[in-house]
Amino acid sequence: MNNTYEQEIDLKDLIFHILKRWRSVLFIAVVLAVLMGGSKFGQGALKYQDKQYLAELQETYDTDLMNYRVTKEGYERNIETLTQNIDYEEKYEKNSVLFKLDPYNKWVAKMDLFLKINEEKGVITMVDPADSLVKAYSSILRSESSLKEASKENDIETRYLRELINIEENIDGNMITVSVTYKDGEGAQKILGNILEGVNARQSELKDSLGPHRVILMNGETSMVADQELAESQNKRVDSFSEMQTSLKEVQLSLDELEEPQAPTGLSFKGVLKSAAKYGILGAVLGGFLTAFFWCVIYVINPRLHSAEEFKNRFGVKILGAFFQEGKEKKNLGIDAWFEKLEGKESVSREDVLKRIIANISIYMEKERTVLLTGTAELDILRSIETELKDSFPGVSFEVRADMNRNPETLIALPAADGVILVEKCGVSKYKDIEDELETIYDLNKKIIGCIIL
Repeated sequence: MNNTYEQEIDLKDLIFHILKRWRSVLFIAVVLAVLMGGSKFGQGALKYQDKQYLAELQETYDTDLMNYRVTKEGYERNIETLTQNIDYEEKYEKNSVLFKLDPYNKWVAKMDLFLKINEEKGVITMVDPADSLVKAYSSILRSESSLKEASKENDIETRYLRELINIEENIDGNMITVSVTYKDGEGAQKILGNILEGVNARQSELKDSLGPHRVILMNGETSMVADQELAESQNKRVDSFSEMQTSLKEVQLSLDELEEPQAPTGLSFKGVLKSAAKYGILGAVLGGFLTAFFWCVIYVINPRLHSAEEFKNRFGVKILGAFFQEGKEKKNLGIDAWFEKLEGKESVSREDVLKRIIANISIYMEKERTVLLTGTAELDILRSIETELKDSFPGVSFEVRADMNRNPETLIALPAADGVILVEKCGVSKYKDIEDELETIYDLNKKIIGCIIL
């Protein structure tokens, strides 16, 4: 027989063990509420009468409030700036052709514009007119009006088209190099052609203002190139965008966590009362918790039997009946009665419990003719139960013996018994004594008919 018993705490029993001691919980809660609330009120009332203290308190509050507002405004400005920058970057990454290009497989269409001046024989000038021509044509190539038509033809916004165009001036050589970057060669050539058309449209105007000259197109080529600088630029923009998003989250979190300083309670008598009430509530909660925790600890470390259900679960012995409800009827009024109802315990009369015990003994007892009635309950209680049982079992001899752990006579009578009925008492019977009883009974291979709980 395995005589090792493990204690399993029944959460329901533990909860009701605490609830039934609501008077002590309430008392300690009220005491701590009065102590903490009263103490806080006394301190606040004394400080409320100190004008210098109130002035210092007001000054500190005003400073904290000003710092809060300055910090909040700074966060809000940062959020606004970051939001605008993120919106701009999102729009750029969505619409920019250059950003979407593969930097290692981009196409470039180039064309050199050589500006040839028709010089008049015998005329010497102090300034080379070709310099003005180069600058004038460079200005035309960069102008909004020249890019507008190309933008319309290629369905690209002017600012994004400008990124695709690179213009290099060679003043000494009277040459301008125009290069266009695009995702494919045909597109690059088309954009370049649109730009050169704009130059041709303005050529007659420049001849009138700067003198006769010719624009010679030369060295045109289209090729695929790898652009490491573009790759680095794209990566920097991606990293910068990610950093802006992270910064926005951090600033937003800082703003959310920023708390406006509250006016000190000591600045008004109403505030003193509120502070006292708050500490009173805190004291009540703390007192209730500490008292409940105390009863919880007592329940866990208590070496005595708590309930019939616990006895059954812990020791695996059948419960014949429980008398322990009796005697509590006087307390079962109001809150106590409500807790009893919630716990599911019935208010059972002694007569009904006795009938149930007799019925269970009849079921569990087989051919036993000598039954030992023992346990850790008092001897007078054992004899009273024996008196109530013997008339219902005329053929059975009930031997009443006191706690076998302390009375050798019970151990002497045990071998002669056919069966054993234990009587244990909640709040009195100790687990160790019950375990010793069961171990002795099982060692002698005696049948335990069941247990009566008081």
